[in-house]
Amino acid sequence: MEDMIGIGVMVAIIILASSVHKFVNLKNKASIPSEAENRILARLEELDRRIGDIQEILITLDDRMARGKHDG
Repeated sequence: MEDMIGIGVMVAIIILASSVHKFVNLKNKASIPSEAENRILARLEELDRRIGDIQEILITLDDRMARGKHDG
């Protein structure tokens, strides 16, 4: 049950990050980025990197837990 919650949260975060990224890209195509927009984009890129790291950790933990259930 906890695995399913973790996977659900992970999927929700990925969808949210993807939506924000697409929104920012569409907005940037219509205008020249200002200094504030550049800072926001930098923060979003950092957030995207961190979400990727969290996703890798969750996948690793899920794999370990799955192996533990099969072994024991």
